[in-house]
Amino acid sequence: MTRPRWLAALLLALLVPLGSAPPGVADDKRPPGAAKGRDLSMQEENPLLTSPFEPIEKLRYDLWRELPKADKNEAWNPYRNGAAVFLDPTMLDYDHQVMPLLRETTTFSHTGRQAWAASVVRVDPLREYLKRAAVQRLDDAKWGELVVVSALNIQKSKQRHSEDVIQKVLDKYGIGDEAELLGSSERQNCSRCARLYRPDTPLVFGHPYDISVREWVDREVEIAWARNKVAHLGPEAERRAEKGVRDKYQERVKRRNATAKDKLVTDLGEVRRGLEARYGHEPSPAFSVDPKQCPDQGTGTQSLGLQQTLVLTAAAKAANPCDDAEDTPRVATGLGSMLAAPGLSTGGIDFSSMELRYLSDPGDGSGLAYSFSADFKPLKGDARTATGRAALSQSSDAFFVWLSLAPQNFWVNLNPDEPERIVDGRLGRTDAGKVMLEADLEMKKTVGKLIHPHSAPGRKFWAGVRGDCMSFRNWILPATASVHQDGDKLYILDAPLDVKMETQYLKDNGASSAASCPEQDKATEDHNEALFRNLILPRLKKAINTAPEYADLRRVYLARVAAEWYRELSRTKDTTYGDLIDSGDIDNWRRTGDWQPTDTFDRYVDSYTKGEFKVTDRTTKGSTTYVRSYVYGGVDLTRIPLKTVTDDRFTSDFAGLPQSVDRSLNAPSAAAGDETVWLGSPTPRQAETGIGAPAKQEGHETQEAQEPVSSGTRALWLLPALLLAPIALLRLRRRRLDAARRANHLRRNAVGRPPR
Repeated sequence: MTRPRWLAALLLALLVPLGSAPPGVADDKRPPGAAKGRDLSMQEENPLLTSPFEPIEKLRYDLWRELPKADKNEAWNPYRNGAAVFLDPTMLDYDHQVMPLLRETTTFSHTGRQAWAASVVRVDPLREYLKRAAVQRLDDAKWGELVVVSALNIQKSKQRHSEDVIQKVLDKYGIGDEAELLGSSERQNCSRCARLYRPDTPLVFGHPYDISVREWVDREVEIAWARNKVAHLGPEAERRAEKGVRDKYQERVKRRNATAKDKLVTDLGEVRRGLEARYGHEPSPAFSVDPKQCPDQGTGTQSLGLQQTLVLTAAAKAANPCDDAEDTPRVATGLGSMLAAPGLSTGGIDFSSMELRYLSDPGDGSGLAYSFSADFKPLKGDARTATGRAALSQSSDAFFVWLSLAPQNFWVNLNPDEPERIVDGRLGRTDAGKVMLEADLEMKKTVGKLIHPHSAPGRKFWAGVRGDCMSFRNWILPATASVHQDGDKLYILDAPLDVKMETQYLKDNGASSAASCPEQDKATEDHNEALFRNLILPRLKKAINTAPEYADLRRVYLARVAAEWYRELSRTKDTTYGDLIDSGDIDNWRRTGDWQPTDTFDRYVDSYTKGEFKVTDRTTKGSTTYVRSYVYGGVDLTRIPLKTVTDDRFTSDFAGLPQSVDRSLNAPSAAAGDETVWLGSPTPRQAETGIGAPAKQEGHETQEAQEPVSSGTRALWLLPALLLAPIALLRLRRRRLDAARRANHLRRNAVGRPPR
């Protein structure tokens, strides 16, 4: 018997508004049934590898990285569905929605079995999935990124689907569904969750799931027809007839959902292998020895003591990550995990602003613990992980260069009359040397912009210049750095750079300066210098300490401050890299490529002769006066003045900083009260033994890893009591060796240092 079409249409019209919608939904919702959308399994062998699913799979990866070993498989559980909503930044309030949303966790949040993340993704890979009008709106507003919220549901929970988790987050920040540009879900959005989306919001899914809109209508029509057919037999017959229809459709849905689960097992397995192989471990060692080149013996006292007996060496191997580096790569923690990741859950971290602010040598012989500060700039900063890796590598390499070379050679000089005195030969073969030379050249260009007659300070400056000669000889120098030391830990609280004119620079170094303009009287020269010092120098100093074009210089300078402290620390205790100090060995940190110091010098001479930063004329009352100007100077980091901040002041002025740094060793740590994020990493041995384990997130539950303790590790705990006498003797022997090394440079090289 043919079903009446009018009955299906009537049922559909009546059933659309039935049921209570979850919080945050609008009135114009989709019809009952699984959400209609684009089935990417029809286009791709593994739809989860396409761009709409990248935030979801990155969330699974982050959860895998954070969970203890016993629970790690939960992150890739195919019964847990992942979903994401991509948001239009043109419809969001930057300060009250974007900033707080991305700042709440910086990376992601997981409480119990629920997980969600807010991140930033590029528009370009998603263009084909977005509406044309939305793409045009983003292009007109010059927004190249979108905000995305992704979530995983709680397994076997009918109340907290991944879409519910996302909706709760959006409701918290007052983000309406009009800002939703695209929704993605590993499984087709179920009939309940479909109503969370506006009918015109594009949706994509990985595999079909639940009952479709057409099937939903067909089922209701069949139920009405079946009940009507047996109505004369009474209510019980009608209930049995309805149950038969529902069971038929339920069996169909059950088979479909099982197929989706089976396909997700395969798809997620491929995704997991790819992410873990590519991003599961540190991209490269920083402030530590290369795990593939671990020393046979450490430089610390404990390591020397362990080597005296083969029995104890076997126990040490159980807890030494270096010994098993080839077979068991170290899982990335803290900053390393952020930089190893695909770059989707970096939130609003501006990697270009990374600066080394904490360093520690815990004495385990495997390297240094460290932490960087970075600015939090959602949609405005540089969130590329490649930028972060470059900043980390630059700081690490500079630190080792500052240790290996003698401080008296840490200067560069760009003077057209001194092509033979540009930079120390060895420093000039490192990235730190290049950074200093490029900063020196940039300083001269900044001066040129500041004194240009068309600029506001330039007009005022030239109006006050006297005579026909002016010399701009400036040197970038370290100002006093404020630091706090807590045992083997260094906190760099402030490390500004200073700029001085050459007369003051030479005076501070005990030398006298020759007249810059010999034909000009001293009173005129002093007047012009005072004018420059008062009007131009403060602006130049501000640029060097804040402008992005000097970020590399500030970064290598902070490494210089850390190295100066480390030099002093190494005089009083055994340190991991004490034997590198003044060794002169820069082989591991030499620049690669064709750049030579003379390349920067030639660019300087070329710019100087063409007048790029050399102003040679000014107009006064209609007449032209020609002024000879000289733009010389350099960068001098030979001496680092350190001011130690007392414990009391550190506790009062920097409360919470140690906790932020400690948390950063595992995951990004947002500092309270400002827009700073801390990004750190423990030493390899600390990471292996649990320092830098998942940190407790304020307001969230934590799952602490309860790792089994090996018998070898237990044996190590007993070693201090067993080896007090041998350790004391070895320590005495080591101090004598250190004394010999410091007494004789050739002797130091003969004794050797830990390979890297």
